[in-house]
Amino acid sequence: MSAGFRAGFVTILGRPNTGKSTLVNALVGSKVAIVTHHPQTTRTHLLGIVNRPEGQIVLVDTPGVHRGRGHLSREMLRSVRTGLEGRDLCLFMADITRKFGAEDQLALDLLREPGAPAFLLLNKVDLLPNAEAALPIIEEYKKRHEFAEVIPISALKGKNLDKLVKQIIAVLPEAAPFYPEGQATDQPEQFMIAECIREQAMLLTREEVPHTLAVRIERDEVKKQRIGQLRVLQAVIICERPGQKAILIGKSGEMIRQIGTAARQELEMQLDMRVFLELHVLVRDEWRNNPRAVAELDFRKGG
Repeated sequence: MSAGFRAGFVTILGRPNTGKSTLVNALVGSKVAIVTHHPQTTRTHLLGIVNRPEGQIVLVDTPGVHRGRGHLSREMLRSVRTGLEGRDLCLFMADITRKFGAEDQLALDLLREPGAPAFLLLNKVDLLPNAEAALPIIEEYKKRHEFAEVIPISALKGKNLDKLVKQIIAVLPEAAPFYPEGQATDQPEQFMIAECIREQAMLLTREEVPHTLAVRIERDEVKKQRIGQLRVLQAVIICERPGQKAILIGKSGEMIRQIGTAARQELEMQLDMRVFLELHVLVRDEWRNNPRAVAELDFRKGG
């Protein structure tokens, strides 16, 4: 570790669908958070680790802040609050193409609770007609909170991300790294496998099946074969309605095969080995409102 090395915890906060998980993946340099068009895809705070010669940034990606009902929504909000504890910096992320709304205000209210500096990240600037179009939006946010820095970015296109990393490291305390240099996340591997399957199911069913899905890993075994290792996985996709199950399975099982193929291909890239994946679908009525079911199916427990 070089002299003056800096390290700290940086929480990303904002309303749903502002691009928080896309930013985490871009800064880490590998996929540690799933990304879909559905709001509330992220359900628990997730660590992504950014390593640079001059410092280590431990990013905490939190669920999108929203007013939801049911036990799962309460657990997601609790996860946001947990993600804010002990942070050295907060990145308040907003979609520059959307007007300030009630969910933005709720996120700002959470930002004020613990006292720590905050950067305002205005994402998706690549969608603006020109740089001047951002100025009134910046002023709107600056009236609502005293931000240490305001940085327009594009998480998807990589715009201003190098500048962002330098400015984050500059405000972190001098400290030894919290994680080994090669580590990209703190999540258990089975959690990441389940999230990959959930991501593909959400992407392929689009609006037909909402974010009521969960995934539970039933079998995880590595078999040695002549041509290398084979990861054998069995997983259950859990939904809340028989109609959702029918959509997930599809006519003659076509949709579940598509989900399985897409998830297997993604997992083979992530795990760097051949994967055999078997999927089943289970209906569990109103699981999001059942505290026991939420504890079993989410939050680093395999789905």
